[in-house]
Amino acid sequence: MNSKAKPVGIKETLTSLTIAFMMAFVFRGFVIEGFIIPTGSMAPTLLGKHIRFHSPYSGYDWATGPWDYYNNFGGNEPLPRQGAQPRGNAGVTPPLTPTDPMTLLDIPSEENRRLAAGDRVFVLKYLPGLHHPERWDVVVFKNPATHDNYIKRLVGLPGEQLAIVDGDIFVRPFVPGKTATEGPQAWETGDWTIARKNERTQRAMLQPIFDSRFTPLTAEPGYRPPVAPDNPGAWSGLETQPVWSYSGTGPTALRWTNRRPITDFNPYNQTAASFDLDARPDDGTRRERPYPVSDLSLTIAIEPQTPGMSVTPRLEALGMVFEGLIDGASGTVAVRMRPADQPDAWTVLDSDAFPGLPAGKTSLVEFWHVDQSLWLFVNGTLVCGGPELGAYELTPAQRLDAAMVPSWEQLISYPNAGDGITTAGIFARPELYRMSEPSWSFSGGPFTVHRLQLKRDITYQPAEPMGTPSRGAHYDNFPTLAADQFFMCGDNSPRSADSRLWAANSIDPWVRDLIDPTPGVVNRDLIVGKAFVVYFPAPLDGGPVLAPDFGRVRWIW
Repeated sequence: MNSKAKPVGIKETLTSLTIAFMMAFVFRGFVIEGFIIPTGSMAPTLLGKHIRFHSPYSGYDWATGPWDYYNNFGGNEPLPRQGAQPRGNAGVTPPLTPTDPMTLLDIPSEENRRLAAGDRVFVLKYLPGLHHPERWDVVVFKNPATHDNYIKRLVGLPGEQLAIVDGDIFVRPFVPGKTATEGPQAWETGDWTIARKNERTQRAMLQPIFDSRFTPLTAEPGYRPPVAPDNPGAWSGLETQPVWSYSGTGPTALRWTNRRPITDFNPYNQTAASFDLDARPDDGTRRERPYPVSDLSLTIAIEPQTPGMSVTPRLEALGMVFEGLIDGASGTVAVRMRPADQPDAWTVLDSDAFPGLPAGKTSLVEFWHVDQSLWLFVNGTLVCGGPELGAYELTPAQRLDAAMVPSWEQLISYPNAGDGITTAGIFARPELYRMSEPSWSFSGGPFTVHRLQLKRDITYQPAEPMGTPSRGAHYDNFPTLAADQFFMCGDNSPRSADSRLWAANSIDPWVRDLIDPTPGVVNRDLIVGKAFVVYFPAPLDGGPVLAPDFGRVRWIW
């Protein structure tokens, strides 16, 4: 018996290569495919072409979209080098002058910065019978108008109606012949529910507004922290240190000041010197104004010096007061709410026993008010509330009545209420929305604050910055999704061309005739799959050669 292996011939080699190529094509076509993110419509969740900045004052690192294009308008391709670069007949572009989002200090201008490529992601194809599109998935699909690959977040499902109210998504089942499709009364019925997220998705969608860890290391004349204490004499380090101390024995509080409005401005959109991260919703001189935000995460890392300390994160928003209470004296936790003008009318949504915050150790306390629910975490564990036990319900009409200064009756009877189709109307006026006021109250002795953080949820705007109405943001123009129809929105709402804004006459004739003629929706046949990982972020540009930035490889939720 001859034990020698026979040499592999050309035929066997070609056969093996052919099989390998066929398997690769099948895998790419039916299982996983790679894509590169071209724009910032999903920023900061996913980055398109961008510039990354580093603040010399705070050490904060963030990305913005391109500043300079081949002409003076944003419609053309961005320049590969940004800042003080020649631009054909248009002359030389100005230097880049960004503002640190944490301190609101202008950092030194920069020139000749390389434009980084977008994130590269893997997309898992939706296979019939195995898995299907779900709400909050980040989805790649073919744009019904252009056939280009788009990536957005799925917010609306087949068989439901959808409303965009105060930045949140409301849905209800659609029953043909029974469910109203327009008119203010359609938003007043109790069959609407707010679309809530699970904890993992919600954490991924929170965007930073302030973080005390990025306090300037040296005193800067233009810097003031956005929180102020009730009794400043007993506090130290607020303006000069990332760690703050309270030496008193009585109750105290830290309150957010009106020095920095809490809005949906996204630092990624800071692509011109005129973009003001500190802009106010009531500043009528600005073309682009932010919207106030009430869905917030209040975080504090606190080290009590004595046992039995009580901590109460508090948020005044929507005409209500929301609290997450850690009562060290009674050993309980609770989430509760009351009308802002009724100090004793508390409604306790959830409560439980709790051993208290240990003295001499740092505990991380998080309080969320998101999607009409209250969550209270200690060291990453949900101790009270949540999407079910901490939930309260408002209809779209009740939510607008709470979120805006005019009452619902005044809003719908306003002469320029708009129709949501040709004019955005009163719901797209940022100055009419109430501002949010977070604070933190303490009692039980001295303590140290190692971190104070404020984040906001992603919000969906009722109109494009230039005034184009958003589909779904007016009671006379909200979508009813038929079978196999989905509604998509970008995380960077002010810079996202999505289901809210696609024109009725923009659908490609081939899509209109053979797939779906409905404007503003994405048919199941146009969906490619779910983006699940950033496998290759933009390379680092800090040295003589580009280096892979593996630290930003991440899952997509």
